[in-house]
Amino acid sequence: MRFILIGIFFLSTSAQAATSSAWKALDTAARTRCEQEIVRLASKAKVGTIAGRVSGIGAMEDRDRFYGLILAGKTAGFASQWLCLYDKRARTAVVSEIEKP
Repeated sequence: MRFILIGIFFLSTSAQAATSSAWKALDTAARTRCEQEIVRLASKAKVGTIAGRVSGIGAMEDRDRFYGLILAGKTAGFASQWLCLYDKRARTAVVSEIEKP
């Protein structure tokens, strides 16, 4: 019986590991680093909103290393969107502008 209670305890604590405050901190860190990279690539860029999020990106052995953001804004007055992959371990970002059809 003791092992069952210990198992239930560990399952319940691990399920609550990703709290809303943890997600908000991740969003803030990723957006800050992504915006820095966007402005480095296009000095006239202005990021407005987060248009999308993707979590759980990574190779088989490390499935949750990266966090993806799609950011919307403007570059020199024209609408722009960027895809940003934030490396949660290294706290770095890689950005690419998304071309619109």
